[in-house]
Amino acid sequence: MRFAIDVTACWRPQRVGMVTVAVELSRALVANRGQDEFVLLCSRERPASLADLDCEAVLAPYRHELVLKSRWLPTVEPLLECDAILYPYWPSPPFRRPGAPPAAIFVHDLAFRIRPGEVPWQQRLYFRTVLRRALHQAAAVLVPSESTMQDLLRLYSIPGLAHRLEVIPEGLPTGVAAGPLPDGVEPGFVLAVGTVEPRKNYPRLLAAYRQLRGRGALPFIINGRPGVPQLVIAGRPGWAYGDTLQRIGGEPGVRYLGHVDEPTLAALYGSASVLAFPSLYEGFGLPLLEAMSYGVPAVVGRTGALPELAPGAAILVDGEDVAAIAGGLERLLADEGLRKKLGEEGRRRALGYTWANAASRTHDVLRRISRRSHEKVA
Repeated sequence: MRFAIDVTACWRPQRVGMVTVAVELSRALVANRGQDEFVLLCSRERPASLADLDCEAVLAPYRHELVLKSRWLPTVEPLLECDAILYPYWPSPPFRRPGAPPAAIFVHDLAFRIRPGEVPWQQRLYFRTVLRRALHQAAAVLVPSESTMQDLLRLYSIPGLAHRLEVIPEGLPTGVAAGPLPDGVEPGFVLAVGTVEPRKNYPRLLAAYRQLRGRGALPFIINGRPGVPQLVIAGRPGWAYGDTLQRIGGEPGVRYLGHVDEPTLAALYGSASVLAFPSLYEGFGLPLLEAMSYGVPAVVGRTGALPELAPGAAILVDGEDVAAIAGGLERLLADEGLRKKLGEEGRRRALGYTWANAASRTHDVLRRISRRSHEKVA
């Protein structure tokens, strides 16, 4: 069979969030394609992260998402001679022409409905415009967690949607060799990873960290050094973060690195004592999975998909309660045995999350919804 994958959004140079999912899933699908063919739908040129893939590519003359969705993709879909098409980043075009192949769309989360005040208005408007129609049209809807599946069913009363839903968890990114730690960062720190945006809850994390530092002589011995370790934050500036960057920069004991490359991120995970991830909502929680794979225990928010990913590998806290976040961090930092126990369970659980598994299940979905499959049934 022949399948298309929309990677028009993957020209973005920073491998974060949904870009990581689209890139890693595409690579794994092509690597394990068997006798099937895959064609990439790209914006202007192949993304650098997919340039080495041995498969066909169709190049759009546009970058802008709205132009791609309203003009180019609806025009090219019926011409691809594909059995099905995968949309792993944004939903499919809201208006599809006759002859377009069956589509599988990936819905990463529903933050724009569940926490709308923490999502840019442009993104809220876009998803409110295209998602419902895409859900009606899609032959399959892929989600990364049971939590996101339940959110979809609760918020979108669409006949037959439950039968088209498939939970396909994300996987661990391809491993890279760790680089050096950034200057001034000593092993044993508390690590926070994620875009600086309201949903990631950095202001409350900063307040919790300040509480820890203000409690005086705490019984922490991390890597032979007493006291509260450094808080290191790795994440690009996002949106609607207000004065968060200024507050991060002015907080004693906090080091802000901005966006880091993959070797640096590997070094950070490999040298951290604890991951602080008190996010207010996640559709999956890739930073938690990455930390688990390194044996780093975590303090995470108890909403969204994080409790689904975290059993036995993290302490769950109320992300809106500063004292609860501080208490979770204090508990882990003060108990080396607990850190080791949670870290070992995290490593064990992380082994089950691979992009090869995700690609195999996605490939099965594409074959199931394909035109040729339907022709055989008929």
